[in-house]
Amino acid sequence: MSTEITTLQKQTYQDGLEMLAQQMPCKLHNAVRLEKEAGKRVSFPQIGVVAAREKSTRHGDTQYVTTPHRRRWVSMKDFELADLLDVQDLVRIVANPGSDYSKAFVAALNRARDKNIVEAALGTAYTGEDGTATVSLPAGQQIAVGGTGFTLDKVRSAMQKLKTGNAVDGSEEMFVAWTAAQEAEFINTTEVKSIDYNNQRVLVSGGLDGRFFGFTYIRLEDWTDENGTTIRILPKASTTRSCVAWVKSGLLHNIPLPPTTKMDQLPGKSYAWQFYANSTYGSTRMQESKVVQIDVLES
Repeated sequence: MSTEITTLQKQTYQDGLEMLAQQMPCKLHNAVRLEKEAGKRVSFPQIGVVAAREKSTRHGDTQYVTTPHRRRWVSMKDFELADLLDVQDLVRIVANPGSDYSKAFVAALNRARDKNIVEAALGTAYTGEDGTATVSLPAGQQIAVGGTGFTLDKVRSAMQKLKTGNAVDGSEEMFVAWTAAQEAEFINTTEVKSIDYNNQRVLVSGGLDGRFFGFTYIRLEDWTDENGTTIRILPKASTTRSCVAWVKSGLLHNIPLPPTTKMDQLPGKSYAWQFYANSTYGSTRMQESKVVQIDVLES
């Protein structure tokens, strides 16, 4: 029996790189108002509410109103990531990883876009002539956790708050952002899983894929970065997860530079190949009446 046959055995590797499971697109891209204005800080003008006056006399003086004007400001943020591969690395591997690196980098930028939009939805908005006045999401636009998860009562409450603020007119899409934990809990309720209340067969598809109670539902999951750090797109403090319900025009995402990738050879790095991606964007909450924070219990 030859003991040296192992020297003739070869090592083989699969061509191409497998992308590990991850969120690839920006899931909120089509659920918000999109703009592409350039600038370090960009303002978007608004016009307020006025009241009509009854005409009480013939040929009387014209009655004037003071029409309120507002501005919402967006501060642009730059995002980037890069990695290096030595020339020798490319000789030693079968597949050229360039396109796969680009896909992974764009996916990272897209997840950061979603996080940026959610932070704007629940955080501080900036208004005023010079953008220094701050506006927080009012307590009246927040649904407390109340020791319960994502329930139909909370969906009803969110809809009522939007309607009370005149944010629902039937012409705009409305959305809810949640995680798989809230989806699993919600579809287990009778009104959602029964076709007597809902024309979706959620027990067949395993999820809520369309509209229910006027909202389209978007899943935004936590993920783990290359350092093992958990990144939450929808914030979670202890056992309280913050979900969001909104009308499309209530959130604005300004993106003058969409995710862009480049591959360059760098003489100063022993002619290593640099894979690079970047993007510039910012977000703001345009109107408090069009956004509702839904806090839910999540263990």
